[in-house]
Amino acid sequence: MTNSLIWTGLACCLAALGLQLFPDLAFRIGAEPAAAWLVFGFGVFLMLIAAMMASGARRTGGKAD
Repeated sequence: MTNSLIWTGLACCLAALGLQLFPDLAFRIGAEPAAAWLVFGFGVFLMLIAAMMASGARRTGGKAD
């Protein structure tokens, strides 16, 4: 579970940064470059949740995945 959250968060962050680096591509696909920061923030949020889940599983001795 945590691996999926981390990879999804990383994909969101990379996609948002890509849209910021290539605004012409963003306009061609119909994405709003200013809204890409929301996607970036969501990616960071997912990675933080995965880190909290992993640390909680480590404390209790359970398995996070």
